[in-house]
Amino acid sequence: MRRLKIDDPLDAFAVHGACGLWGCLAVGFFCTCDYSYTESGTACGVFYGGDGLLLATQIVGTIFITLWVGALSAILFSGLMAGGLLRISKEVEDAGLDNSKHGGAAYPDIATAIEEATERITPKRITSATDAAGA
Repeated sequence: MRRLKIDDPLDAFAVHGACGLWGCLAVGFFCTCDYSYTESGTACGVFYGGDGLLLATQIVGTIFITLWVGALSAILFSGLMAGGLLRISKEVEDAGLDNSKHGGAAYPDIATAIEEATERITPKRITSATDAAGA
């Protein structure tokens, strides 16, 4: 996804697309004849004595699903792009959506938070004999 420069911060394609594709194809490999509801009983996965028909069916099915989803997504995103609704402005992106949509940052200033946490856990250094006597 990074090579294609597609913004997918939640890894939705990896979870739903790639794993869903594997789930469809895995049926063609691992389906036992007990779960294959055909009259001939030969529509098993190829690892369980099947003749490959089930695997071919699963491959064709995933191709059609991919084409269907790709076509509808292209139509939807083309319409959003034409209407100027697909992306936010560069200024809003730089400021952060939390600021523009919710009126404040989602996280505190990280540098300040790290400094405060470091001060709480770092022991005080003794710099002089007077400090040592008072300690």
